[in-house]
Amino acid sequence: MFSRTSKAAVVAALAALTLAASGCAATSSASAESAPKEKFTIATSGTFRPITFSEAGKLTGFDIEVGTLIAEKLGMEPEFVEGQLTGLLPGLNSGKFDAVMSGLTMTDARKQSITFSTPYLADGAVAVVKKDNTKVEQLSKLDGLVVGAIGGSGTESDVKGIGGFTELKAYPGAPEGFADVAAGRIEVFATGRIAAENFMKNSPLASELKIVGDVYGTKPAGVGLPKDDTEMKPKVDKIIEELKADGTLEELNQKWFGFTVEIPSA
Repeated sequence: MFSRTSKAAVVAALAALTLAASGCAATSSASAESAPKEKFTIATSGTFRPITFSEAGKLTGFDIEVGTLIAEKLGMEPEFVEGQLTGLLPGLNSGKFDAVMSGLTMTDARKQSITFSTPYLADGAVAVVKKDNTKVEQLSKLDGLVVGAIGGSGTESDVKGIGGFTELKAYPGAPEGFADVAAGRIEVFATGRIAAENFMKNSPLASELKIVGDVYGTKPAGVGLPKDDTEMKPKVDKIIEELKADGTLEELNQKWFGFTVEIPSA
């Protein structure tokens, strides 16, 4: 028979083992909770206010908010990488990024080179000119003009399709284009309607410029995914439809644009 002392020792040992096991389980649970989430890397230009831009050194804008929501609903951590638009799609297909979100309209050329999500935005191009300019009436009439557009943008493709200009200058972002048309270095800056209207509301240069003519070539915009993607598109599409259905996209439209963007079919 065990002595009372022996029984006490056994009980103490069992209690210690139980505590140790509980501690290991708690540690494992805490480790699981603190394990870093897989990153969802989104490339963006960061130069297309109010869709994607930097403010006080931090990326913000419509696409940044939508991209963050998509990543979070995927159970992943959003990571945004800035770069010039011309290099984003090649980087996407080479595996540098998981997605591109930069007001990415669905041009025919892009649809051939990458996979698009279902649309969550739309934009068309407008002509921005100096206030005293009387030559330019429509973006669709560029004969003999010096024109600027963001390099690699859907608007640049539109301008090339319109033709007739004497020179087409490519800019890394919208701010440089607005500055050059105000300074008289180009006669027309062709850019998205959303960016142009936001600029006219917020920039000190707006008093020197005006938007002329109709909106040209409105196209849906989506999340750019690698050409060979088959796994991520259905998940992203589902999330976008949820954001439409619960009113989140409409709220973000009003917050960033002040109006509802009508999205044509892709």
